[in-house]
Amino acid sequence: MTQPHTGQNRSSQLPPPARDHYLGLHGANTMGTRAVAETEDRIRKARKHKAIVAIHGNVGLGKTFAVHTVLRRHNPDTTYRLRFRQSPNMSELRGGIWRALDLPGDTPQSADESGERIKQALEQIPDAVLLLDEVQWLSKTALEYIRDLWGDDEQRAAVVLVGSGNTRQKILSCPALHSRILDWYQFAPLTPAEVLATIPAYHSIWSGSDPELILYTDDHAGHGSFRSWAKLTLHLTDALEENPTHTLTKDLVRWAFSRLDSSSRLPPPHH
Repeated sequence: MTQPHTGQNRSSQLPPPARDHYLGLHGANTMGTRAVAETEDRIRKARKHKAIVAIHGNVGLGKTFAVHTVLRRHNPDTTYRLRFRQSPNMSELRGGIWRALDLPGDTPQSADESGERIKQALEQIPDAVLLLDEVQWLSKTALEYIRDLWGDDEQRAAVVLVGSGNTRQKILSCPALHSRILDWYQFAPLTPAEVLATIPAYHSIWSGSDPELILYTDDHAGHGSFRSWAKLTLHLTDALEENPTHTLTKDLVRWAFSRLDSSSRLPPPHH
């Protein structure tokens, strides 16, 4: 029988925490936002019941960050992570799962044989979590295959689906999968109150900043998106390091705005 790695003497497939931050932003802290707590609750249920859960929302809001943070806490060695940058064919999908499980040899050419051996391997890992990121790239056939791996009479692993864009529509197009998802969570931008509570602790350059400056920055360019805030913070930390006489002011923040795509910024109000 195929023997997978079951966690012992196996390196985690989750990336180091620093890599979760945009461009590895130095000094960025992991924030315990409501979205992280909601994500943890969904993953807890998935692990408890070997269920399928879906985490989705627009890009840059911290979905992958939250999922990685939670799984590092609870399943660092038995999370099997797959992430696709373009639509994989079925051979690529099966091969990706085969390698994630660290099964011996090459993936069998026969879809039936590879599928059966993957199922057997998952059944030998009691606390396995199958993490699929960028689900929006998966075809309907690929999503149906994931549902089949998960099983019906015997749920082989917890499955966490993470994606942006049309992820929900993709899953809706697969009724057999959609009906089996236990729980959903949709990420949204940070509210102004959350921005004020979070950003001063997110990075030291914002510590002690005037709340008005933080809200001004969010209104014009942050938009409650961690990725947007990371970009701004990176530009500003570079500027402060290269020009030690500078301080964090509205003028310097406006300069950082100029380094971003102007179409993503709100225009000033007309009076």
